[in-house]
Amino acid sequence: MKTQMKLTGSVGFRAQNFRDDVRLVQELLNRATRVPWTLLAVDGLAGPNTINRIKDFQRNVVGFSKPDGRVDVGGRTWRSLTRYAEETPAHFRGTFSVHPTETGVRAAEPAARPATDAIAWGAKVSPAFKRRVREIAANLGISPDFLMSCMAFETGETFSPSIKNAAGSGATGLIQFMPRTAKGLGTTTEALAKMTAEKQLDYVEKYFLPYKGKLKTLEDIYMAILYPAAIGMDPAAALFRQGSKTYEQNSGFDKNKDGVITPAEISVKVRQKYEKGLQKGYLG
Repeated sequence: MKTQMKLTGSVGFRAQNFRDDVRLVQELLNRATRVPWTLLAVDGLAGPNTINRIKDFQRNVVGFSKPDGRVDVGGRTWRSLTRYAEETPAHFRGTFSVHPTETGVRAAEPAARPATDAIAWGAKVSPAFKRRVREIAANLGISPDFLMSCMAFETGETFSPSIKNAAGSGATGLIQFMPRTAKGLGTTTEALAKMTAEKQLDYVEKYFLPYKGKLKTLEDIYMAILYPAAIGMDPAAALFRQGSKTYEQNSGFDKNKDGVITPAEISVKVRQKYEKGLQKGYLG
């Protein structure tokens, strides 16, 4: 059953800025943002980055000549944003990319129906799985789109609870639990592999709980899976170097083959999964 996505108060410049409303607007603005433009942190704070992104959206998609940086309940900006709750940006007459495209950007039409509970990759999992992901995201204060995209990346888009790391590390399941990690959560990789995907989500939540409050961006969530010490790290800093076991296990990220893997290189591939998950046939 589809549920309506509601905005309870205004968001942005001189607005009410209830935290859940701000998170909702941030999620929808992110769905409308394409590479190479960075995604907003989904932190529930209406700071300068969020307000400026609202203005960009108003200018380039809604067609405001004088953007006010504010999303009002039932207003033009909100009606345009809700299109991104259930449709792929590529299907619009104009796709938001922070600045106008070469062919120009025309204003999006108002939503023809209420926004739904669709999330990235939601069409590829069961309704129960999707509901549980939304619960986890709400409990952790993170974007469900971000969490789904990270699991899509880790499982090769299968969302299989039993999938194993091809490099032979022993990592298993939705977020590739390592044997030691599984033990710390009170289970084993063997037990995790026998669970349903929905049941394994309980352990996904348990894994992320210690990082609650630190996970604002897509990169933060993925780094919590791959290398928690790198949460919030400089994107250009060396994370893994050639010659180390961690480098060999993640060598596919070293796109320029310079022997160094940075958070920025890692985020490119995860971002690709995020954008794919918002396309027709995946968003659901």
